[in-house]
Amino acid sequence: MTITRRSVSALPFVLAFGLAFGPALIDAASAADIPVKAPALAAAPIVDWSGVYAGVHAGYGGGMTDWNNEGFNYPAAGFLGGGQIGINKQIASLVFGLELEGSWASISGTQPLTTGSMGFFFLGTLDDKPKSRLDGMVTLAGRAGLAADRWFVFAKGGLAGVWQTHSLDRTLNDAFGFTMTNNVSGRDFRIAPLIGLGAEYALDAHWSLKAEYDYLHLSTKTVPLSGAATFNGVPAPGFVLNETITQDAIHLIKVGANYRLGPVAVDPVYPPVKAVPGTNWTGAFLGVQGGYGFGRLDRSTFADPTVPGSGTYDMKGWLGGVDGGVNVQSGAFVFGVEGEWMWTGIRGGQNFTGFDPGFNGNVATSLTSTIDWLAIASAKAGFVVGDRLLVYGKGGVAIASERHSNNSVETFQAQPDVFSIATTGRAVHTGVAIGAGAEYALGGNWSIKGEYDYIKMLPQRHTATGVLTLAGPFPDQGNIAPGFDQVRQDLHLFKLGVNYHFNPLSGAVTARY
Repeated sequence: MTITRRSVSALPFVLAFGLAFGPALIDAASAADIPVKAPALAAAPIVDWSGVYAGVHAGYGGGMTDWNNEGFNYPAAGFLGGGQIGINKQIASLVFGLELEGSWASISGTQPLTTGSMGFFFLGTLDDKPKSRLDGMVTLAGRAGLAADRWFVFAKGGLAGVWQTHSLDRTLNDAFGFTMTNNVSGRDFRIAPLIGLGAEYALDAHWSLKAEYDYLHLSTKTVPLSGAATFNGVPAPGFVLNETITQDAIHLIKVGANYRLGPVAVDPVYPPVKAVPGTNWTGAFLGVQGGYGFGRLDRSTFADPTVPGSGTYDMKGWLGGVDGGVNVQSGAFVFGVEGEWMWTGIRGGQNFTGFDPGFNGNVATSLTSTIDWLAIASAKAGFVVGDRLLVYGKGGVAIASERHSNNSVETFQAQPDVFSIATTGRAVHTGVAIGAGAEYALGGNWSIKGEYDYIKMLPQRHTATGVLTLAGPFPDQGNIAPGFDQVRQDLHLFKLGVNYHFNPLSGAVTARY
């Protein structure tokens, strides 16, 4: 049986895209050529972010759900929306505050599976349909960042309370006439740490638009599922399944609008710090990039103790895509947020042979893995060197959609039977990304950059579905779904790119005659 489920969308890149094509265009237009004898452009008004605000938001989220007892591992995705209220205080270019947010959500996933024998050795079939849905959440987080003119770039951290629903519909029919059905469900509440980053743009003294990426670590919890069950048609009242469910990574991307209450005025005691002379990096940007990635992948589940190095192999290949974000400069210091989305040809595999003493057979195994796309949401911090060079470091969260397959053939020595397995599975992997790079302003709106990133992926299981075949005097075939394959990996990325900045990178804007 083949599972078809669209992987989690490109969550981090929406952060950069949502702000780059909105209010930033207002500033870009103001820097265009001015007709003959036009007066000099006035400086954009400085906005103070201090005060109480309230607003609304909408977005999209997703992540992996792993049922440890059952071997179900599937992605969940969906929309969310709600409101927020908070307070900021700006001192010079530094802004810090506290925000309370509530969201309704429908982030759901499912994985229908049919396993069992269908040939000579008919043992029965098992039909499963697990489902999970994130219904809503409340978050309380602190925010801190830098502001320059209309832009505010921030990082945040706090706690999230999350409400979820899990259910399982199961039907078993074995070869001896035994049947079992159950339809169980349960509610789940978890408190999870939250980290995030984002950018906000002031339309005027009161209204602003924002975009934000958040990461929630929901960890593992045992959830009691109760409901109706029958055994050979006899009802079993009070039937309960205690399922241990892991959700290490939930990714959220949100856009919204805020309204600041009361009068707003720039604090005369602590005015914002102006950028040093030369290139001013404040503003939104969008670009393209390409490069090469390589690393190591570990699938120790398939390691053969008689074959050194089995289950571990190299990954390598090209990558290319788009990036975008927002920078804010205070003096020579630059703080920014960035989202990246890259298609990749990073792949790898391994072929090895071993011996199975339990069945007295020779086993030939072929493992392959492919990274289809890779996204990174990160915060950047750096310094301006000279007039045109920005040197920076970065850290954030990486998300990758990957496919893993296994093809094994075992030939028994005692009888002319051949036992083969062909399975494949897909999972969304989450990791920690750190990096460093340099960007050089070419003049006007353009810059070029070079960057190195290291990504350490968290261990992630996936359910690989496929077919088991026995060829010989007593042929048999059946669907299988082993959910025990756990993947660990790390990656090294080298990238070159070109960025377009919606605010010109010159140190000052003057009229032309």
